[in-house]
Amino acid sequence: MPIWGRLPRPAPARTIALAKHGPSSITRGMQREPSRSRWALALCLVWALAGCAKPQAPAVTPEVARVVKVTGQGVELSVTLSVKNPNGFALDAREVEGTLIGEGGQRLGTGRASPHRSIPAHGTGMVESQVQVAWDDVPGLQKFLTRASVPYTFRGKVTLGGDALQLTLPFEMQGTLTREQLLQAGLRGLFEPH
Repeated sequence: MPIWGRLPRPAPARTIALAKHGPSSITRGMQREPSRSRWALALCLVWALAGCAKPQAPAVTPEVARVVKVTGQGVELSVTLSVKNPNGFALDAREVEGTLIGEGGQRLGTGRASPHRSIPAHGTGMVESQVQVAWDDVPGLQKFLTRASVPYTFRGKVTLGGDALQLTLPFEMQGTLTREQLLQAGLRGLFEPH
């Protein structure tokens, strides 16, 4: 028997499979592998970059708390905060809220505002808002009518949000309410005996 007769013949199934799918199917299969590798590499790169850039907490500095208006329903405060953003993305000031506290720790009222101010990436922005503080205890204000001025503290917090960060930071501001402001608000009538 000749030597070439001892060699195994190729299986007919393989020959049929190759003939059936043709070279274009083999070529397409070879192109899929590098594409998967590219996706895996891109995904690893995104994870690595995200791990390097951890969000940092911004710094809030109270600037001004000014009484704009006093009424029988409450007081309107103009609150200005300076916010320093150390992150590589912008932050939005979404809400400012707080409690107005009088001398001796008396809670005068609470209020909130939605300033919708943007703080640029790696920058500082001013957040200005008009906070409407409703009186909690109107009769409790009577003792302040005998004084020329009443010191107050506004203990507040500002809520900041961005693509990768959302947090609430506290702040505190001091100011004064005057007797004239309280009287002009019509509070005298609330305290006079009927």
